[in-house]
Amino acid sequence: MFPLPDVQLFPGAILPLHIFEPRYVEMVDHVLESPDNALAIATLRPGYEADYQGRPPVYSVMGVGSVVAAERKSDGRWNLLVKGLIRARLVDEYDEERAFREINAERIDDTESLPGDPLEARLRSLINQLADISTGAKDALNLILAQANNGAELTNLLGAHACSDSALRRRMLECPNVNTRLKMSCQHMGRVLLEVLEAPSGGRETLH
Repeated sequence: MFPLPDVQLFPGAILPLHIFEPRYVEMVDHVLESPDNALAIATLRPGYEADYQGRPPVYSVMGVGSVVAAERKSDGRWNLLVKGLIRARLVDEYDEERAFREINAERIDDTESLPGDPLEARLRSLINQLADISTGAKDALNLILAQANNGAELTNLLGAHACSDSALRRRMLECPNVNTRLKMSCQHMGRVLLEVLEAPSGGRETLH
């Protein structure tokens, strides 16, 4: 498990990582020796700084992915690309046999996303409107629309790439109900759309 502050890994999303701490360099070596290259990305709880070198508490729901690209630098550091696969819930943590943290986690499955869901249609409409007026985010938003085949995938990609609010991202990661995630995403994108439209430039600012 790789615990990080304000970082969430969503299913279907790609997360770039730069690994330099010795204990996590050891973790990557271990991950790359495993058959599935699996790595859990957990979000640290507030106050982690007091015990950062130890085992500070993490939120129980996390993303689990697979290392799909790895580059080792001459000084031993790693550059990784991790592709999110599933949501998971922490069950327990193994004893401190290694410098890094190892856990047992259970898979969390999404509720089914129904074809033709009106919430999904509304969310796609909001994203299209935002793409039309946000020059800096147009390509990224259009790519999300093209890559998402259903409401579950759409909310996952939005959470990963179009939400700067870490607390909201965490709530979306923790929510297995696709309908609820669609509602959360519609509310968020609606707020962003209003902010961009009300910008002094008339909505032609780059979206942040």
